[in-house]
Amino acid sequence: MAEEKENTEQQTQNKSKALLFIIIGAVIFMLILGGIVAMLLLSGGSEESIESQPTPVTQNVQKKPQASASRHSDYMNVGPLYPIAQPFIVNLVTQSGRRYLKTSITLELSNQKLQNEIEAKSTIIQDTIIEILSSKSIEEIATTKGKDRLKDEIVNRINNFLIDGYVKNVFFTDFVIQ
Repeated sequence: MAEEKENTEQQTQNKSKALLFIIIGAVIFMLILGGIVAMLLLSGGSEESIESQPTPVTQNVQKKPQASASRHSDYMNVGPLYPIAQPFIVNLVTQSGRRYLKTSITLELSNQKLQNEIEAKSTIIQDTIIEILSSKSIEEIATTKGKDRLKDEIVNRINNFLIDGYVKNVFFTDFVIQ
């Protein structure tokens, strides 16, 4: 009788150890799977996949480039530059409201005839830039990566309402956070 109790206890312990290993293995598997899914979602698509997709061909329509490819310019062949005359001074989003950004911007244009459209729409462009800049916090624009994202956003928003061409790049000629 004592042996039967001992065997039953031993079998119960073996079953609980096996169940414990199965649970631990399942948890580790789920963590690895979750990490892979998160990495894929956060990394986004690569530039190669954007460029390799076929695009429909239309006549007499100037194609605007994709956002990720449009801002990166060939610095050996810079397009026409359009400096925006007035510097931008905006309050940044903070708890105290006492931080501001002063910046001067020059736009790189796709072609020379776009300059007339830029001059005609200069008020809209300035308003758009002010709206974008004033919606940012110091943490968002203090780093190089943050400035690159800011440039991308400015290029994308301005290109939404241009007809004669597109803005290839944005250059900050002055950038002071205080």
